[in-house]
Amino acid sequence: MEVVVALVILATSGLMLFAWVNQNLQTASRLRDAQARAQLQLEGVSWLRLVNPARQPQGELRQGELQLSWTSTLVEPSRNEFDLGGNLVPRWELGLYRIQATLKQGETGPRVSWEQLVAGWRPANVSLATPAPFASPGGNGGRP
Repeated sequence: MEVVVALVILATSGLMLFAWVNQNLQTASRLRDAQARAQLQLEGVSWLRLVNPARQPQGELRQGELQLSWTSTLVEPSRNEFDLGGNLVPRWELGLYRIQATLKQGETGPRVSWEQLVAGWRPANVSLATPAPFASPGGNGGRP
């Protein structure tokens, strides 16, 4: 009878041990997947540094198995950049864009989506009808 009780205790503790090991393996697998997604997102954020949303509001980049796709929307109206060193004609038009990006690795690999704010720029197209920022009606060439 004591042997049966000992075998029951041994079997029960063995089952609990196997359940604990299985749970640890599942946790390790989830951690590995989360790490792969985090690494993929870091790669995608680095790629988005190469994108100018003012010129490419949406698009796709591929390199090997990696595929990055994005769409962007202007957060607030674009503004002209004026050089404080003396130029009164803006050289750049700057805008803040919200980008929704997705990066996936192959068809069955990890996939990650995120949003981030990115500055976009393009050369300013200033028409002659647009007054300089400090232009006065007296016609002194836009100088204060």
